[in-house]
Amino acid sequence: MAPEVVEVFTDEATFYDKRCDLWSLGVVLYIMLSGYPPFVGHCGADCGWDRGEVCRVCQNKLFESIQEGKYEFPDKDWAHISSDAKDLISKLLVRDAKQRLSAAQVLQHPWVQGQAPERGLPTPQVLQRNSSTMDLTLFAAEAIALNRQLSQHEENELAEESKALAEGFCSVRLSPPSKSRLARRRALTQAGRSTEEGPCPTPTAL
Repeated sequence: MAPEVVEVFTDEATFYDKRCDLWSLGVVLYIMLSGYPPFVGHCGADCGWDRGEVCRVCQNKLFESIQEGKYEFPDKDWAHISSDAKDLISKLLVRDAKQRLSAAQVLQHPWVQGQAPERGLPTPQVLQRNSSTMDLTLFAAEAIALNRQLSQHEENELAEESKALAEGFCSVRLSPPSKSRLARRRALTQAGRSTEEGPCPTPTAL
């Protein structure tokens, strides 16, 4: 989940576009090369978060980690990874969506254009370590839980606005459906897609 998606979820923003997918690509590449995710959030208790259950503390910790956008390339796992690979990831995991590489730029990046090394990656061995496997399991569970909560978040907004319309009034918190936050967000998302695609031509952050 990209920082701008987190901001929409926490009502700090109303819009994000397909550039959030480039952030997700950076997360996927990081996991593929290291065997663990760049951003995690866990309260340390047996809260059920790793089983897909809701834990606000874990969720907020993950959101904070993503919004800070701080990650590392520890030498013990990344010393053998090329500088080009790390450069590509670092240009995808950028908080400001406007500063991220575009899909076209990714395809032209030296790491993508270059030949694959003959030496295989140690990712399978890394995944066999209990800690890394647990981290990745937690990350997958976090992604599933957050996706579920995002869907519920939008459904709740729509239900509230539909209820207000049915009762024949709009409360102070709610706008007419056509001007609601959800409607504006969807319209902006559609506009963003149209602008990106032009006359011719949103796997999350994991």
